[in-house]
Amino acid sequence: MNRRILFIDDEASLRRTMFLGLNQAGYDVEPCENGLTALKKLDSYVKNNVHLDAAVIDIQLPDIDGIKLVKIIKHKYPGIPLIMITGYADRYHTEEIRGLNVNAFLEKPFTADELAETIVKVLEKEKGVEPVKSGLGESRNESAYFLVRLTEDADIFESYKVLYDLPNILYTDTTKGDYDIFILAQAPSLEKLEEMGENIKKMPFIKSMDYMKVEQPVLSENVASIISVAEEALQKEAPAGKTRAQAQRISSYLLMEVERERIEDIYPVLKLNEFVVYCDYTVGKYNLVLFVSANLFDQIDTFIHKTLVNMNGILKVKEYPIVNILQM
Repeated sequence: MNRRILFIDDEASLRRTMFLGLNQAGYDVEPCENGLTALKKLDSYVKNNVHLDAAVIDIQLPDIDGIKLVKIIKHKYPGIPLIMITGYADRYHTEEIRGLNVNAFLEKPFTADELAETIVKVLEKEKGVEPVKSGLGESRNESAYFLVRLTEDADIFESYKVLYDLPNILYTDTTKGDYDIFILAQAPSLEKLEEMGENIKKMPFIKSMDYMKVEQPVLSENVASIISVAEEALQKEAPAGKTRAQAQRISSYLLMEVERERIEDIYPVLKLNEFVVYCDYTVGKYNLVLFVSANLFDQIDTFIHKTLVNMNGILKVKEYPIVNILQM
């Protein structure tokens, strides 16, 4: 299960570097450019029952002084391990820093690997300390995508049938591209999903598989409210709503890499787009998965190249057209 890390620093290039480096090391990183953004995210985490494993905080921030921010977080969210970073250690009294009782201190410049090592040490020491979460204690099913590549000698029809018949599978689709089959699975726990993934990997016709967990994006209350109202209005207009069963004849999966700080701007727009049947926020190789449908592939192509490619914050889009297994 990916560890969720809040990384608070006003230097955009450092946020990007740490996001990419920590992501490759298996961390789910939420970058924040200032203290106020970080506090808003923390509040959203609690309200959305989202766990946070640690926060990395720069001492020099443009709005709230890092030392003050540490004090605020420790007061309001006492269970979160805190790591302080700075390039200005000589400007602060050692006693003041020690008095904060943070879990670790890292001086710039440092690499993503060095930060990852520090996080590992902190989390090892903090085992048994509850991460920040709301007191709702809700149980819910967990979902994930398994993106499968078959061996060169695999029979795609027979492979599809085996995967289609597995328990806890919501959808199985054959696709064109460097993935042969998309699977969307749902289970009562992450452990069950991960066990499913390991079992699929062991099948003789599987060459490789990428795993991407589906999560709810952390959105501000006003954005979440806008989406809710819009969906309610659209459902009244078309009571059955948009579903895969009602999707038009041509469908594709779109795997998208989006700047984490732009998710709140991009996610609502895509979720409500006329061509989007569903939009899933994921943790893994990509952070958005779209299931899109139209009457013609040209319409999907136009949507990709005139809408998605021109949206600020979208870094990569890869299309995987769905192929009818009976026509292969």
